[in-house]
Amino acid sequence: ASSGSRTMPVRARVSPVFSSRASVLNARGRSVVAPTFASNASSSSSETQNDDDPEPGKGSVTVTFRGRTNTLPKGTKLRSSLLRANETPHNGNARVVNCRGLGTCGTCAVEIVPPDAVFPNRWNSVERARLHFPPHKAPGNAKLRLACQVQVQQTCEIRKYDKFWGQGDFLLNTETDDNVTPFGEWEFALDSLGKPKEEEKPRGRV
Repeated sequence: ASSGSRTMPVRARVSPVFSSRASVLNARGRSVVAPTFASNASSSSSETQNDDDPEPGKGSVTVTFRGRTNTLPKGTKLRSSLLRANETPHNGNARVVNCRGLGTCGTCAVEIVPPDAVFPNRWNSVERARLHFPPHKAPGNAKLRLACQVQVQQTCEIRKYDKFWGQGDFLLNTETDDNVTPFGEWEFALDSLGKPKEEEKPRGRV
């Protein structure tokens, strides 16, 4: 090259590749793994977590569900974390017939005690729409959250009620079978759409 030529810097392309797995310990003593992702660029050693994996240093929380205690990664979507721990927020056939985390079916509705143990700690727009749509209705819907729309942040109890959409009045503490993820990893395909966000309160309202 001539002395007057300029050399342009070349930037390495970064694409996610499978790297490691983070374990989740459920109440039955089974170690269930969740995939993480890392950069394949040689110039960088930092890892990029997918939206359902715990962020570095976040730790874990204890969650009681259907009478059983599970250790879940803090900051992960509640629906996905329960499924990876071999638990399910869906009743009966809703394990198969559900929206996989879009928030449109309403079958993962649960009560969270205390309510501020998850983020966001109040309904987002998806929950507001679906939990006001039949069969969910007032006043019973006021205590419910959609497990696919919240992140677990603190030790808490997750209560699941009866009927297909979990809209009943009878608290369930029944044993679940091993087929909580009938579609395997496709159950978590929508997790990459992003983490739940807390909405701003409308101006002019209390």
